[in-house]
Amino acid sequence: MISVHHGPQRYLQFPHLAQFPELVHGLFTRHGGHSQSPYQSLNTSTSLKAEQHDDADNVVRNRALTLQALNLQERPCVSLWQIHSANVIAYNSRDEWRTDWAYPSAYERSWTPASIHKADALITQQPGITIALSFADCAPILLYDPVERVISIAHGGWRGTARGMSIAVVEAMHDQFGCQPANIRAGIGPAIGVCCYEVSEDVRDLFLGRSIFDDMPTLPRYRDMVSASATFITLEAHSRSSLHLDLWETNRRQLSLAGLLPDHITLSDICTRCHVADFFSYRGENGRTGRFPVVMALKESA
Repeated sequence: MISVHHGPQRYLQFPHLAQFPELVHGLFTRHGGHSQSPYQSLNTSTSLKAEQHDDADNVVRNRALTLQALNLQERPCVSLWQIHSANVIAYNSRDEWRTDWAYPSAYERSWTPASIHKADALITQQPGITIALSFADCAPILLYDPVERVISIAHGGWRGTARGMSIAVVEAMHDQFGCQPANIRAGIGPAIGVCCYEVSEDVRDLFLGRSIFDDMPTLPRYRDMVSASATFITLEAHSRSSLHLDLWETNRRQLSLAGLLPDHITLSDICTRCHVADFFSYRGENGRTGRFPVVMALKESA
């Protein structure tokens, strides 16, 4: 991956996405922000446990730094209330959206039910708008169709992946914007690796369809593909066996099953828990940590 420094901030880019001059994207490390321990330092989320909230002023300043690093500070920016679903929402300027992700007004004026968009993937075809989501161990999935000029960021934790997140976002890009899967490029960013992601047998049961979620069950049309994509390994250490989930490979397989070409999918292969000095890791820091931002935008003219 390409590493870019902007003062103390550092972000990564996928080479196969960076080749498109009309596309702006960055997957940020945790460096160069204002937040204090345990959120040090470029935390961009306040959606943490109530007793662990970062200072809202620091969060807003950190968000502004990420947009400045990509020269997007003059643009409106939208995000989602992430709920570990396979729900996909398209940004539409005709709907009610909060576009002040990086501004104090995001915390100074009240939210309305219509402006709270609960989902785990955001897609848009509109130049001039920035989209952003935040992560700590879950897989950031970036997608771009250079033919229809549609961008997307998806949040692929184990629950969303077991619900078919990667399949759902490709389907939504096709249904809403006419994207052909063979044209879509995808990058799966830093996330907890199979080396560190021990899970229970209950998790494997959900992927394989031996059990179902109590809420937001995997859609029937996704179940076979989710089961086929599921990638687990068993590790032996200290006379003990442990089941591990490979989020990168499982999401790569889902994207492939959804129609993406193999050479259009790139994996970062950066484990957030192994590289906790550079990325927030929920597992690696026992839940007391921040979230790093992933940002995408289309230029209004290439």
